[in-house]
Amino acid sequence: RSTPRGAASFDVHATPAVTVHMIHSPATKPSLDARWPLDPDIEVVVTIDVTSRTVDDNQVKISYYDREGRELAVAWLYLTCVEVSLDVDWSRSGRVKSKGKDKDKDKAKWTWGPDGQGAVLLVNCDRDSPGTGGTDSGQADIRTPADLQDMSVMLLRTEGPSAIFAEYPVVLHVPESDADKVRVFHAVRGDAYPLYKPVLGPDKLSYVLDHAGHGDSTFYVEGLAFPDRGFSGLVSFSASLLEVPHKDSPGTPIFTDTVVFRVAPWIMTPNTQQPLEVFVCSIKQGSDSNEAFLEGLRALLRKANCKLTVCSEQDSRSDRWIQDELEFGYVDAPHKTFPVVFDSPRNRGLK
Repeated sequence: RSTPRGAASFDVHATPAVTVHMIHSPATKPSLDARWPLDPDIEVVVTIDVTSRTVDDNQVKISYYDREGRELAVAWLYLTCVEVSLDVDWSRSGRVKSKGKDKDKDKAKWTWGPDGQGAVLLVNCDRDSPGTGGTDSGQADIRTPADLQDMSVMLLRTEGPSAIFAEYPVVLHVPESDADKVRVFHAVRGDAYPLYKPVLGPDKLSYVLDHAGHGDSTFYVEGLAFPDRGFSGLVSFSASLLEVPHKDSPGTPIFTDTVVFRVAPWIMTPNTQQPLEVFVCSIKQGSDSNEAFLEGLRALLRKANCKLTVCSEQDSRSDRWIQDELEFGYVDAPHKTFPVVFDSPRNRGLK
């Protein structure tokens, strides 16, 4: 639309941060003075790898020429480069990599195996705050620093002029189908220490980032449900830069970056592993007494140099079938591993 009548060729110049790519067929070539013919086959693509300091601080100049080489008109393209990047421990190294690493990675893809890719999420089913009742995942807040260690870190990086982000908000969001499987906390500055605000989860699908454009925002993600027959374990999060035509509009995504976690499955400890500790019930009453069995077990475990924990008859309520009642297992992620006891449906004395 900016091409003047009578134009036959053009050239492109840009400020240093801008890279200009000319896409054309092999038969189309520029002239000796670096001017290109006005051919519909030609496409001009511009990219920037440096975040803008001010709005419109990068420009592209297109000059149009007639057949005699006279300049007929000039068109200007003003560019502002911002960064919006959502990052997780994609490489499973135990930490979220710094800016600029793994530029070509597909963060929305998850694969198994030692050479696989994709972040891992733990179900936060331990209890780091004794006395609160229930597991940590049942609490919609963080009460101890130890609780954070069970969660996976997610970084939302936004850089660029504040004026752009004031007009184009950044929104973190989760699909409705995944929202009841996860909870996300945003680490924000408090008066004396960081505060962890719940921002996504079963009752909240989106979160508008305050003060976008100032670098990294740290989020902590916890799993709420184990993979099962109706849940593959995969959950996704996205950060979108929105264009909002007016204040009552929901906004249209200009750009979206998506990451995927897999919730780690519960793994049952096999009986073939070297034992660390053995638990057994003590039954002393009547013909059901297992004292002879306990003596033999004590002797065996002394030879094996293994710890023995004996549950009293009062604790077990005279119910000796401890292995029917529970199984030891664990959950594992690059950043954390912790034991998880499986409580079987058998609810008798040992429940």
